[in-house]
Amino acid sequence: MKLLQEKVLLNHRFGREEFMKFIRDLFIRRDKKSRGDNTDSLFSPFIEHVCKVEDCEKAIEVLKTAYECLGKDAFFAQQLARLHYNHEKFEDAEYWAGVAKSHLPNDSFILDTEGQVYRKWFSFTVDKKMYEATPGGIIEMIEIALKAMKCFRAAQQAAKSEIDSMNNAGYFGEVEVGCRLLKLLSTLEVFPRNTQGEHSELVRYLLTDYIPEEIKKPWGKLHSRLKGLRQNIYNALDWISEDLSYFQTDKNQEKQDEDAKEEKEEQVYNPRKWLKRQSEVYAKFFTSEYPMGENNAEPETQLVRRMNIYKYGGGSVTTILSFLTDSKEKRSVEKLEKIINFYPDDPQKERLEDIDLINYILCHITLACLSPGSSKLLPFQTLRELSNRFFKQRRTAFPASAHFLLTLLYWPDDALDKEPNPDKDDILISALQTMKRMHDIKVKNIAPRKKKIYTHFFLGKGTGLRKIMHKTRIDKLIDGSLNDRRMKWQHGDVWNIGKIRDVLRRVSGWTENGKLFVQGHVGQIHIVPLHYDSVPQGNENVTFYLGFSYNGLVAHDIQVNK
Repeated sequence: MKLLQEKVLLNHRFGREEFMKFIRDLFIRRDKKSRGDNTDSLFSPFIEHVCKVEDCEKAIEVLKTAYECLGKDAFFAQQLARLHYNHEKFEDAEYWAGVAKSHLPNDSFILDTEGQVYRKWFSFTVDKKMYEATPGGIIEMIEIALKAMKCFRAAQQAAKSEIDSMNNAGYFGEVEVGCRLLKLLSTLEVFPRNTQGEHSELVRYLLTDYIPEEIKKPWGKLHSRLKGLRQNIYNALDWISEDLSYFQTDKNQEKQDEDAKEEKEEQVYNPRKWLKRQSEVYAKFFTSEYPMGENNAEPETQLVRRMNIYKYGGGSVTTILSFLTDSKEKRSVEKLEKIINFYPDDPQKERLEDIDLINYILCHITLACLSPGSSKLLPFQTLRELSNRFFKQRRTAFPASAHFLLTLLYWPDDALDKEPNPDKDDILISALQTMKRMHDIKVKNIAPRKKKIYTHFFLGKGTGLRKIMHKTRIDKLIDGSLNDRRMKWQHGDVWNIGKIRDVLRRVSGWTENGKLFVQGHVGQIHIVPLHYDSVPQGNENVTFYLGFSYNGLVAHDIQVNK
């Protein structure tokens, strides 16, 4: 405390920057195992020491003094907000989050902290006060949850303009609060379950103009926001799925990503499992058969069908691909076939929405990896025709997954592409160019080591769907522990394994001035090497294994022809 109040020392011009950085780190820099520390701490070791040796009140006092004496730094205010809500002092946490935001109103990490204040507050009131909650108390709980979601959406928007960081915490926060809010609403007497145990009354309220009479006036300020709840959660889940499709997300990688910004709040260490779990929680509330009015009198509306698909894991790219990592393949096959059954018998006649079409095609590709003889699989040519929409309607802003599917489906096929066809090259090249542009926007100025591109599929031997081989299929051909397999991928030893060489196809290409090319349907196509230093200088004929990623086509194990 006395040190912070020594103005002569703090304002001394010799070594001031280094000294101020030391003081700032003392208060803010958390321990990270990924940096070699022994633990992952919630606060700096100094603040945690003060909390342990004295109490949190003393730590708060010290941080307040630091905030006043060190230039009213927004991140000191942020730490005060975090310290308060971790000790269930939510009104004070709200105040300090507001102070931090007043200094940096467009910082996504500050806005996320504000969302975390309300998220923790909401969870606390539901866990500790629900049993004694009055109707007014319920309204307050809902209001806190909606405030949290609003803050998280603000963090999402702010993160888009931050070119030196990738802060996705706002999306995770919005989903977690939204799903918890759905659970709370489902327990209220005003929304009783039907005889099948479904949340039909709640679904009717959230998705139609219907409002139960007893909450019409008391909840007057909540109705419009609650009726947007389903769509807001859906949008956040969809964004997370698309984001996870780009990058490797093993546990160690995620811990490294956290180092990018000290102020980042909650960290999800297994986002794919998290997404699958939250998608199931979200979907189970909307799979009821509920009255929607005369225009939707069919036994299963499009929305209910989509939610049923979501419930079984077919609602996003990431959850669909997660079937390939399930140790129980038979269960995955059964679920995928059930998901495909929810779609129209002839999707060429009954037009699907864009996102539904993406998921429908990907379900076929995933099912073919697990059960290539399944009776539910459409012919490869039919899938190509369905995907044509993503090329023909180029003015539509399709997600990256749509263009990714085009690269899988329109890579030259020995059975279907015996005659040269420049139109197919146009589709393939257009998809690759769009993916590259979207990838560059996504990665911003982030160091490549922080966001390693993930190769989802490899080109295998065979034709049609059988030539598309997911990385997990290859992993199963590698002996050893998980770490052993990772090391073999990292050092390129996988390409020396006979079982893998037997199932993958080597592609012939050539290099020109350090760039790698391959013959497409008619013209040449540029291929991104996994390691740029593996591309031979000069002009050489080469072979390699071809991978499919959200950054385009990727060359693995480039070898010069001898």
